[in-house]
Amino acid sequence: MQHHEIGQVGQFLRNFGGSKEQATKSLLASSLQIVGLDQVKEKYAQQWEKLEKRVDQAVEAFFTKKLGKKDMFVKMAESRFALLFADTTYEEGLKKANQLAKELLQLLFGELPDQEVVSIETVVLDVNLIEHISEFNSPDELVEYLNFAVSDVEEEKQENGSSKAKEINSVLFRSVVNCQKNLVSMTELLPCRLVDGRKERIENSELAALHGQRERAGIDYSLLHESKAAMRSLGNLGNKPLVFATVDYDTLANSYRRYEYAGIIKQLPAYTLKHLVINITNIPDGILNSRIRQILTTLNPLVLGFVFEVGPDWNEFDTVSDLPVFGISFFGDYEEDLLWIEPLIERAKSHGFRTFWRGVESDDIARRAFEINVDYLSGDVIGRVQETPVSPFSLGRKSRIG
Repeated sequence: MQHHEIGQVGQFLRNFGGSKEQATKSLLASSLQIVGLDQVKEKYAQQWEKLEKRVDQAVEAFFTKKLGKKDMFVKMAESRFALLFADTTYEEGLKKANQLAKELLQLLFGELPDQEVVSIETVVLDVNLIEHISEFNSPDELVEYLNFAVSDVEEEKQENGSSKAKEINSVLFRSVVNCQKNLVSMTELLPCRLVDGRKERIENSELAALHGQRERAGIDYSLLHESKAAMRSLGNLGNKPLVFATVDYDTLANSYRRYEYAGIIKQLPAYTLKHLVINITNIPDGILNSRIRQILTTLNPLVLGFVFEVGPDWNEFDTVSDLPVFGISFFGDYEEDLLWIEPLIERAKSHGFRTFWRGVESDDIARRAFEINVDYLSGDVIGRVQETPVSPFSLGRKSRIG
């Protein structure tokens, strides 16, 4: 049995084989189980500070003795350990993990009336994880990936009974105007749900309420997944539009969800490599350049580039100047919004960033957007949402707006 701390996960992966193909074969023939001691920690909360070191030592000694030569033990988040059983099916691995958990509990605390205080969580190692192995930026990222794979399973169990979790997410399309060329050259993906066979748009206010939730990540996934067929059709056109897809920052900040998102992008038609623009929303204030770089590195080879959706006071252009962030987006459909939008556009232009004004419904605001040289403009004033995207076309004279 091999034991690996978080900082040794690189070696952990190398043990699966000398090549990616060998690692793939070994991993797919394995069963990964997560043993959680969270409930034990909660049960003995008052004594845990004294018990913790003893527990860690006992856990390591226990698994060193009990696991086979090819099996692996990885210490993950606090009070959680990953067991990888080589050449073992999911059912066999789960059975082994449960038996070992009972033995571990008895070793640590003797006979307890409550035998369920050690939890077993399962992560199925599938092709999706294998595809990402060479892309992890650090060993810690793999551990974060596995930890969130577990938490996503737990959240899914909790959400199964809710009506929202059972809704089917889909996509609608809206045209975006390139104001400088007076050309509809981009299509914006908008999330929606199917209600009695009809597509009902999911409004921004509802998306904001889902910020940071697994359900929001599901919407971000669906936005791309459900647009695959439409993008395939667009790919057959001689003049292909750019595609503008919005994703929540938390979906990408979480390494597990980020790689899931990257996996969906890889399933899109090849032409999106030079046509897909990712608009990242709900970006926290004061985020470090290094953190943004870590997040974008995974997706950058798969897309044209990134846009940051920002608010009135955003002025982090220097922070992202050396990153593949080539524009900012924003909302505003009232006269008073011009008080902050115009200075924001000026700041963006001075730093060489493109500007994307979204959700405009007013003719007067749309005319003003053209006057102050916004680069891209979308909203009902440009065109209603559609079930299929349109190919690029010229608007003719700018006066046609309104």
